[in-house]
Amino acid sequence: MNWQIAIDGPAGSGKSTIAQEVAKKLNFEHIDTGAMYRAVTLKALKLKVDLENEDDFKFLENTKIDFRKQKIYLDDIDVTKEIRTLDITNNVSLVSKYGYVRKKMVALQQFLVANKNVIMDGRDIGTVVLPNANLKIFLNANVEERAYRRMKERQEQNLETYDFETTVKEIIERDFKDSTRPISPLKKADDAIEIDSSNLSVENVVDEIISLVFERGYNMEKELKNENVEIQEEAQKEETQIEEEVVETAASTDENVEVEEETVEEEKAETAAKYKELQIVTGTVLEVISEQPESKQGNRTIKAKEERVLIALEDGQEGFLFKRDTANIKEDEDLIDLFCEGDKVEVAIKKIFPDGGKFIFSTVLLEKRKDLEKFGAELKRDTVFTAKVLKQIQVGLLMKYEEFSCLLPTSQAAVAESELGSLVGKEISVAPIRVDYGRIRIIVSQVLADRINARANKKAFLETLEVGQVFDGVVKNIEKYGAFVEISKDVEGLLHISEIDHTRVFKVEKVLNVGDPVKVKVIKLEKDHIGLSRKALIPNYWEEYTSDKAVDAIVKGTAVEINNSGIVMALTPEITGFLPKSEFSWDRDAKIEDSVKLGDEIEVKIIEIDATKKRIILSKKQLVDNPWASLEVKAGDIVDVKVTKILPEGFIVSVGKVEGYLPKSTIRSIDPNSVQLEQEIKVKVRVLDSEKNKLVVSMRDAEERIEREIFKSTMDLQDKMSNTFGDYLKQSKKK
Repeated sequence: MNWQIAIDGPAGSGKSTIAQEVAKKLNFEHIDTGAMYRAVTLKALKLKVDLENEDDFKFLENTKIDFRKQKIYLDDIDVTKEIRTLDITNNVSLVSKYGYVRKKMVALQQFLVANKNVIMDGRDIGTVVLPNANLKIFLNANVEERAYRRMKERQEQNLETYDFETTVKEIIERDFKDSTRPISPLKKADDAIEIDSSNLSVENVVDEIISLVFERGYNMEKELKNENVEIQEEAQKEETQIEEEVVETAASTDENVEVEEETVEEEKAETAAKYKELQIVTGTVLEVISEQPESKQGNRTIKAKEERVLIALEDGQEGFLFKRDTANIKEDEDLIDLFCEGDKVEVAIKKIFPDGGKFIFSTVLLEKRKDLEKFGAELKRDTVFTAKVLKQIQVGLLMKYEEFSCLLPTSQAAVAESELGSLVGKEISVAPIRVDYGRIRIIVSQVLADRINARANKKAFLETLEVGQVFDGVVKNIEKYGAFVEISKDVEGLLHISEIDHTRVFKVEKVLNVGDPVKVKVIKLEKDHIGLSRKALIPNYWEEYTSDKAVDAIVKGTAVEINNSGIVMALTPEITGFLPKSEFSWDRDAKIEDSVKLGDEIEVKIIEIDATKKRIILSKKQLVDNPWASLEVKAGDIVDVKVTKILPEGFIVSVGKVEGYLPKSTIRSIDPNSVQLEQEIKVKVRVLDSEKNKLVVSMRDAEERIEREIFKSTMDLQDKMSNTFGDYLKQSKKK
């Protein structure tokens, strides 16, 4: 029986990555159906067909799509990377909606799984392609996490990448298209198990799926090629020898020679067309042959012959049952005490001789086979037992548990293949995964046993776990959203990025790395999920500092960083605040570097405390009065200013405690280059904006205004003098 695992889920949920890892661990063939539709889309774009016309996809009649070593080939060309471009992503949903395309792809997919153990991922695998799959998984994750994964995947493949917001919209649109398409829409199968991978690592999801595989009774046919050797040996045309501990064998009755062997060779398995070794059969006792001591006939020595029962099967095939192969017989009992001529007996075929001699039967093996049935009931339980490793063979390790033979396949060992030999002679924990009734043995897994033990240990540990407990943990894995910390053997909890420190952490790797020891506190328990906190165990310097501070408080800090935006100030060794450039001085053109150096202590005022962002905003200028507020001039006034700085194109001048700008282009009566520091100049206020701390003055405007005022005054005086002289003449005439 071939095993099938179906994984469905929306775009970006991690289906392909998870499927690839599970396939590697189980030695399954991974078939990425999404890649197949992408390959069709790629060819359609290259052929420049009308993507809106389903009839244009008839090119699939002559199209070849295949998988080789986890790569996809389109018409024998590797297109693994080419199908991951944005252009393909934006059009694949349109292409995959057509009934003709899906019919072709589904037929190809079902053909690929005909004779293989496969894991297949897509969006309609459990509902359409593999409706009878042994295990169906619906893998999901929140939109934000899927968008992040999609961006990361494209970046790793050096493909064009959208920003996060655009990628989120792309994922949402893709979900809508996939779930509303008329043919085979994205849908969770009724019998599928849903796994939300939003806060799980790839390893966590893979382990969960593999556990489900074993719980469903996966028999490891891929690894245990001997499962169907008896019916496939001629077709396989390859030698598959599996050494194993077997029971003692007896002699050929034709020559009365006792033969004992330690192994059963595969090429002898089907000597008789109807029978095979270890098969259970029913026969009739023909005779109980007594023991015969060694004797001599002339010069010839006749070897001793032990007591045996001659049994005939229904078709006339005969065989012997020896005392050592008889179950439940006492040392002082003989076979004749247990068997009579004509008795019907059930026995197991112990040995078939290729030369057509009589079989060797066994009731010991029959009892063992019946005893094995109890393990069949244990397969669905978390059963673990200790078995001794006897020897290493081609496909794994032969082991002994009580009176039973066990086979540990190489793939199910918890050590590397090169280290298998080191286990010989040792006792190790294993779990049964299949009962091989045909060979009266148990197929076991050390990997599964370790998982079962880990689950049992975790369950026992969780029963004693309480919120508030503190552990010295070790970082085992790091994800974008936090770190997984092992707090006990096989027990991990999530240290979310927000619980690493009291200050905001933007990247986990800036604080922690895999293998780092870390002290954590349990802050949340939800079923098997453990929430941890590191910051709960370190002093909360933020709260300590802000507990007695409020807005308008005056504090001192040290400049530890000066940049274009302002000054980062250390208020304590652990707490920093920020002094924006706009809050440094009432003079908007003031340069911080001219008056502050790193290490300088500055007195500042707290103007904002943001507990959510753990941010403190400071101000230096608010410690002094705003000179602009008390400035008693207005636009158009004529004032005297003093030059405080000479610039290439003008001068910085002061009016009281306020500084403004005097452009050289506005100086008319004197040479601009002759102006000196501290020189007083009469100017006119052209621009005055107190809110923006902006003052612009003009010497030319002031002079022009003064000239106009003088001219007007002169004219007024002349008019007055003219009027007075006219009045005098009039009075003279009257006289």
